[in-house]
Amino acid sequence: ARFPGLGGQVRSRRALLKAASEALGLPLDKLTWAHSLVATRAVGAKISACALLPGIDMANHDLRPNAELVVAGEPGVVTGRATLTTRGDIWEHGSAGLLALRDIRAGEAVRISYGGYPNQRLLLDYGFDLGDVNPKGDREDEQEASSVAPSSEWARSD
Repeated sequence: ARFPGLGGQVRSRRALLKAASEALGLPLDKLTWAHSLVATRAVGAKISACALLPGIDMANHDLRPNAELVVAGEPGVVTGRATLTTRGDIWEHGSAGLLALRDIRAGEAVRISYGGYPNQRLLLDYGFDLGDVNPKGDREDEQEASSVAPSSEWARSD
């Protein structure tokens, strides 16, 4: 089997969603739908948080991206009012967007890096794998695969 740990990760994720559903009093089908929506569309932008940024989820993954996601400032860290990007642009804190790494031709797809993940993680979270060209290979190591918040950290925000 190409992804021997994938079945276990899927079962683990289902069990986690079931436990969260029960602990939070949420319908399992709605929590599963919401998790799928966030897991396939959220971006991390090299910060310790993730966000849903409309439109950015339309950019495909590439090992050689032509754009990058830029988030001005780190959430919760006051370091000033603006961020200077790698290209010399000044962005207000709290703003986010795609920054071209080179000139992009009309009609050319905008491609970003989703991160340096092995194929197993790409398949589980994004629904595709890169095949043999992925420098991270197919399999995810066990420690990366099991990084999930314990149930004691679950809380409803409503």
